[in-house]
Amino acid sequence: MLYFIITLFLFSMLEVASKPLMIFADPVILTFHRFSFGLLTLLIFAWKTKKINELRAVCVNDLKILMLLGIINTALGMPLLQIAVKYANAATAAVIFCSNPFFVFIFSVLLGNEKFSYRSFFGVLSGIAGVFLVMWHHGIIFSHGTLFALLASMLFAAYIVLNKKVVASVTPLAVNIIAFFFGQAALFIYLIISKKGIFLPDGFYSSLNNVLIMAFLGIAITGIGYITFINTIKRYSPLSASVIFLLKPALATIFALILLAERPGEYFYYGLFMVMFGSWLILSAKYYKKV
Repeated sequence: MLYFIITLFLFSMLEVASKPLMIFADPVILTFHRFSFGLLTLLIFAWKTKKINELRAVCVNDLKILMLLGIINTALGMPLLQIAVKYANAATAAVIFCSNPFFVFIFSVLLGNEKFSYRSFFGVLSGIAGVFLVMWHHGIIFSHGTLFALLASMLFAAYIVLNKKVVASVTPLAVNIIAFFFGQAALFIYLIISKKGIFLPDGFYSSLNNVLIMAFLGIAITGIGYITFINTIKRYSPLSASVIFLLKPALATIFALILLAERPGEYFYYGLFMVMFGSWLILSAKYYKKV
């Protein structure tokens, strides 16, 4: 449960921490730098803790899945999410992306990783409805940017489900290092071919504030956050791990209330109740043989 809580806290800070940088940076280039910090953090940690040999223990079949994971999440899913935030209402993008437990449930059932459960199904629906209510105060506006958010949500759901196939034989540290590497390689190729370049605007890193934010995004959210998230998937089912994204909007709103003195909307508490109820249904489903 500790991994679940740490992941929830860190992932809930993503939009708040990255928003100031969106003024200066291209979404794809920002993602590339964020995961570069994350990959470097994990490599240093692996070297310092003498766990670098875990990378050599990965078999060819697992390596192929990790390559796919890197492309799905780092090279496609996360850049699409940043683009969605740029072209759509930020709250709308967050709502659609945080509905990924619905896709996790569908993919898990279709792949035979999880049996269909009405308890889980209604838990997902309750959670998504609660997410909409939580974010309603900020304005749910649909535009062409919502398509990017929807694609990002589906890709991240696939990333969660596929992770379950490798975490049984590969350590979370190795999963992230290898997946990040292949994802970064794909992003690098795209940025060069598209002539966007890999560098942020001149003077970006001359600002201490920008450096600190990027360090937090890379080291804490991307480095530590993904390690705890993969551990959560390993200890629980992919669907249970995805509950993080049902709880994320509510926690982010609470952070805004405490840190920014923002007042939640009138529907916040109703939404929070629905999210908590839906999360309880999903997490408790495995204890019921028939529902």
